[in-house]
Amino acid sequence: MTKPWPARLLVAYPPGWRARYGDEIDLLISDLCEDGRRPIPIAIDLISGAAAAWCGIRRGLAMSERSRNALITVLWSWVAFAATAAWFGHDLAIYPSRSAAPMFGRAHPVVPDAYHVLLAAGIVGVAATAVAAVPFAIEAARFARAGRRYSTFALMAIPPLVAAAWIGGLPNTIKPGSAAGTALSLGWLLLGLAGIAGSTQAVCAIIKRSEFSAAVWRIGAVAATAVTSAMLVATGATIVWGIASRSVQPHPGDASGWIVVTAIMAVTTGRAAIALIGSRREASPEAVVA
Repeated sequence: MTKPWPARLLVAYPPGWRARYGDEIDLLISDLCEDGRRPIPIAIDLISGAAAAWCGIRRGLAMSERSRNALITVLWSWVAFAATAAWFGHDLAIYPSRSAAPMFGRAHPVVPDAYHVLLAAGIVGVAATAVAAVPFAIEAARFARAGRRYSTFALMAIPPLVAAAWIGGLPNTIKPGSAAGTALSLGWLLLGLAGIAGSTQAVCAIIKRSEFSAAVWRIGAVAATAVTSAMLVATGATIVWGIASRSVQPHPGDASGWIVVTAIMAVTTGRAAIALIGSRREASPEAVVA
């Protein structure tokens, strides 16, 4: 069946628009022509619609780029923050030692309370990231399928494969306290950090090369706000924990580790907050595809 000639004008629309709506509009044009609608008015409507679609693209592009840049900045800041906080907080529950921790906590409850706040903030940040990842992954997959950008699917496979490889290959023969065990643990930790960085870069590449609806950008903005708020609360909890734990000990020891960790957490939190506030100063997100 030969298509009506106005259908050829769909080539004037943006590629993303055609990928999303082209088949539906093509069918609509055929139905209108079969119902007796004259081709010239249809062609005029298509030309004006193409102009509106391109204008919508340009209006939404600036907001889209701001949203992308802010989201990517918050993501990298969160990854650095979470890695630092996880390393610092992995044994705070048994501070200053496993045997002394219960008595120490009863005598100075602010110390375990600060740790629990840090832990809760971390859970909120991870949960917000996971929830936002679902709609972004769905729309990125749809966009990749429509545009036949199959490399996007390869990028999407990197984070789960890296996590499975690192956890599945975790050495279980490390001898605590030995030089070989320490070196192996450090090497495996560095491999894990490299995997996290590679996975984050893959996610950022997906965000840069895909188009998302206004609803998904709003989900991303809410998640970024939740993550940044969790980072702020966790930074405050770390500061309170350090001050409280040192103030109740007669010989608290070196504070350089706590200071460095707190500084990293504060810098990454500030960076995420600045990016988020900068994107919020502009108008609310529009759909990238009109």
